[in-house]
Amino acid sequence: MKHTALGLMMATVTGMLLILGVGAATARGGFSMHSLKGGYASTFSGKLNIGGGTLVPIMGTGLFIADGHGHLTGHETYTVDTTVCDASISGSYTIDPDGTGTDSITFTPPASETNCQGGSYTQSLAIAENRKLVLLSNTNGDQIDEQWHRQR
Repeated sequence: MKHTALGLMMATVTGMLLILGVGAATARGGFSMHSLKGGYASTFSGKLNIGGGTLVPIMGTGLFIADGHGHLTGHETYTVDTTVCDASISGSYTIDPDGTGTDSITFTPPASETNCQGGSYTQSLAIAENRKLVLLSNTNGDQIDEQWHRQR
């Protein structure tokens, strides 16, 4: 009798949750390219694949300007293993109506930084709230988490 009552109660609770939509992930919607516009400060860290499956630590900060039409420019300062690098940034981004999207960025260190290499990467992104984005890069086996915060 206890098992029947418990089973009936669990089925009722589960049914109510399904009807109410609790636990179902739904996006707010209403996002567009214009949702990413203005200045953003970023921090990032993770592991960079330098070839042959070798992962080295990377961390850094950056400043980006998004134009609201899919174009980015900016600057990053980062450390790969123990080498400190600076790079200018240019790229593009997309934003889907649910707030997800991608960015593709090319970073170019000055010629005087001979120990730093430029390159390109693509990241998945999501607008977490009005002033914050979360990003994940897994280009070429990289494992880098990044957050952008809208500047005032």
